[in-house]
Amino acid sequence: MQVVDIEASGLDPQSYPIEVGVYDIDKPEESFSFLIAPDPTWTHWDYNAQDIHGLSRDYIEQDGISIHEACSILNERLGDVVLSDAVPFEVMWLSRLFGTAGVEPKFAVSSILTQVHPSYYQELFGELDSGHRPHRALADARMIGEVVAKYRYTE
Repeated sequence: MQVVDIEASGLDPQSYPIEVGVYDIDKPEESFSFLIAPDPTWTHWDYNAQDIHGLSRDYIEQDGISIHEACSILNERLGDVVLSDAVPFEVMWLSRLFGTAGVEPKFAVSSILTQVHPSYYQELFGELDSGHRPHRALADARMIGEVVAKYRYTE
């Protein structure tokens, strides 16, 4: 089971993904992250968001991969469903990424709550809210994944 977290240029509907992190709960060694160089049509930039995640536009333009490469990696490495604690935002940014690239995603994003019995929601959210988030994609995905692993359904 994989957890995705995305850092973005802001929270505005015109924002876009700048970093993707995927933590694999069952195989942590297969976790990965990458920066995404903005498409030339992506111009929104929120300096408050930059202060939070610490990634400047210049840095991601220089060190990020192309949107096409990002889509290819995600389609190749993600399972059918990836988990998120912020589905509307992740879907918004992934839609922007894949839509701009003209590529269809081969996966869906689902809530972490699908893996946890409702009787554990309070504990789950308590731990997620109390944990320090570095606001870097892989570190956040790892923190979310480790908390979900403690409370997820077992067969």
